[in-house]
Amino acid sequence: MRNNKRNVVLVAAAAAMLFVPTACDKAKTCRCSVLGTNKVRIIKIDDGQCEALRVYRYHDIVDSAKVDSLLCTDYEFAIDSIFNE
Repeated sequence: MRNNKRNVVLVAAAAAMLFVPTACDKAKTCRCSVLGTNKVRIIKIDDGQCEALRVYRYHDIVDSAKVDSLLCTDYEFAIDSIFNE
């Protein structure tokens, strides 16, 4: 009887571990440093990893196509604590 309970607990723990990788694919807010400048871009993504973002394409006021090279992370910046309070 005791072995059955242990097996059930082990199977339940293994099943729970299968859901951990899928939890990382939720929508994220990425904080990206624009290389060569002091600009920071905040980009929301639906899935994937922030570290995979390398370029940001946009149009400026005069509608010129621009591209920024990025270095991104999903860790909060220290300044975020000011806005979250």
